[in-house]
Amino acid sequence: MSSPALMEDLVEEILLRFPPHEPACLVRAALVCKRWCRFISGPGFRRRFRELHRTPPLLGFLYRSLIDSDGANLTRFVPTAAFCSPQVEIRSWRPLDARHGRVLFRSPLEISDLEELMVWDPITDEKRKLPIPPRNAFSWTAAVLCSGAGSCDHLDCHRGPFLVVFVGSDSVETFIYTYSSDAAAWSKPICIQDAEGRFYSLMRSPLVGNALYFGFSGTNKALKYDMELREMFWIQLPSTCSNLGLRVLTTTEDGRLGLVTADGNKIYMWSRKAGSNDAGWTQNRVIELERLLPSDSILTSPDVLCFAEGIHVIFVRSNNVLFTIDLKACKVKKVCKGKGIRAVVPYMNFYTPELGAACAVEEPSVGGSSA
Repeated sequence: MSSPALMEDLVEEILLRFPPHEPACLVRAALVCKRWCRFISGPGFRRRFRELHRTPPLLGFLYRSLIDSDGANLTRFVPTAAFCSPQVEIRSWRPLDARHGRVLFRSPLEISDLEELMVWDPITDEKRKLPIPPRNAFSWTAAVLCSGAGSCDHLDCHRGPFLVVFVGSDSVETFIYTYSSDAAAWSKPICIQDAEGRFYSLMRSPLVGNALYFGFSGTNKALKYDMELREMFWIQLPSTCSNLGLRVLTTTEDGRLGLVTADGNKIYMWSRKAGSNDAGWTQNRVIELERLLPSDSILTSPDVLCFAEGIHVIFVRSNNVLFTIDLKACKVKKVCKGKGIRAVVPYMNFYTPELGAACAVEEPSVGGSSA
């Protein structure tokens, strides 16, 4: 007979291979007995679970819609896995970005005389508000990320320090401020004497290495911000996509900058060539939506709204229905329906149960949760 220690090792190895996008499986396994509960709720197991799977799963997404005739907004959190956020509706605050376990919002002027930003952890429901930089901007957007973006493995950093990168434009130049949660202050701005970005876009900002990329409407360029060098450059987007619909900057499977856009019932995908800041683009894929979406969903031309980094999933809206398309498997899933769906922001994170109370009693009961 196998020794008890060997059996425990085998059980843990099996539990580690449970799919991260189905956290309910771990919860059910933890309720089998106190020994399994101790495995799953321990910090060592959570760390090994993240190290094995590496890429965090899509737990849900946020989207903004109009709810009142006066233009008030409501942001909703829609789970795509067995995960329930403490807050599923956030009135007026508009989602901008999500990365490394955090979500970034901006407040509209109807909340207060001064606009604010808010960083939110959907698992712990912890919120932190911060003012926007003092300089007036004709238009602006922002991104959130872990403060150790260049050195952190991002397996368990959502409770640690973070950065917010603010990009604004006025009639003269485009400028960037960086907020550090450790210092609780904005950095001095860096500027570029070019007003290409005076009209901001709601597309998310992909992180490629140490660089954030910001896309802008009204121009066929994107802004590259090298966070290590604290330098920014304008890069040219593919000239052939200048007349197409909404454009979404992405990351490719090999870690380069990508671009996805829709025209008619087709999705076009580009990847940026490696090299200098003036490197060109290659169109490497065309997806026929008529073969993927239900026939009653393509009465109007679909729009690509956003991209989930790391898992290569795009969100497509057509006829007031929101779909996810897995670009690797070419699988489509209907995830939401409603009028006025916009500003979609995917939320990705690991979510494993923390069941300390269940480990201490004979009849286990589910306690809190931890990412």
